[in-house]
Amino acid sequence: MRPTVVSFEWDYCYPSVLADRSPGVLGIDLLDPAELGLSPELIARLDAWRDRQETLSGAWIRIDPPVTDEEQSRGEQQQRELLTLAHDVQHELGPDVEVLLDGQPLKGRHRAWWPTVSGRRGP
Repeated sequence: MRPTVVSFEWDYCYPSVLADRSPGVLGIDLLDPAELGLSPELIARLDAWRDRQETLSGAWIRIDPPVTDEEQSRGEQQQRELLTLAHDVQHELGPDVEVLLDGQPLKGRHRAWWPTVSGRRGP
């Protein structure tokens, strides 16, 4: 059955960043982007984002040395790319599927208003 609510969720070693949060779904039901019918190009971008996030997140959890300016910048780029990916997933899934980002509906969230890791607003 096709999900009615798809949420972007990430954690180490998750095979996908998409989870089924449709009413009645308990726990985390990770979704295979190919089974959702997403394009191969979008699937590749989702996978690349997940791989970069796993690498980058190690910089955020270490104590010494602190996160560098370059890592901070890459983190902000990751956040902007995540919003773009969410919009692209919404476009490919269509209006019958609600896409969530950070547990909130994507509808009404514009790329230009996405807050960056540093708290500044994106471009």
